[in-house]
Amino acid sequence: MTPVTLTLRDAWRGGVKAHDYEAHMAAIGQAQANAEHLAEFARQTCGRLLVAGCGPGQFFDYLEDGAFNGCRPVFCDINPDFLAALRARCPGAICVADDLEHSGLQAPFDAACATLVLEHTDWRKVVATLTRLAPLVMIVIQLNPPEMATAVSPGRTPPGSMVAFKHVHPSLIDEGELVAELGLLGLALEARSPKAVADGKTMLALTFARRA
Repeated sequence: MTPVTLTLRDAWRGGVKAHDYEAHMAAIGQAQANAEHLAEFARQTCGRLLVAGCGPGQFFDYLEDGAFNGCRPVFCDINPDFLAALRARCPGAICVADDLEHSGLQAPFDAACATLVLEHTDWRKVVATLTRLAPLVMIVIQLNPPEMATAVSPGRTPPGSMVAFKHVHPSLIDEGELVAELGLLGLALEARSPKAVADGKTMLALTFARRA
């Protein structure tokens, strides 16, 4: 029997296994949509790109060859199993273990992105990290239909180690609060790109740029 994970931090630090996470994301249709967001952002980016909370690199299964040709990506995650899976997909990738709430990463990056990371963290600490590191930031958040209050769909049974999320629930991020927080940190909303996925959810990419 899979033990109950007590906190989201426990789950992502090592409780969730890469193959379970990938099966879950593929089943709910979010992996491809989020890869498209990443590809679109990478095309806008020159120089060092931080892919924060990169997970096991499942997006490589959906990206075209050369998706990162215009930039130099650095991948970070709190889960070493995820980073090992990413390296297996992309040998030679620059991978760094990092806790975005208490980050040891050093600026400068030319751009940074985080996909479905804020829902699982102290999100204000994470956006403070991202805006400290880079002047251009893309954040993908999840929008649910009105009748669905939690980030994880009720009624679905997550595979394997993902069952932890039956007991600890990610929190949805309010778009208005996020835009306001980034404004306080000196970045303005430049683009808004929604992509519909399963269960009536939307993967919403918000791109922010530092004010001149």
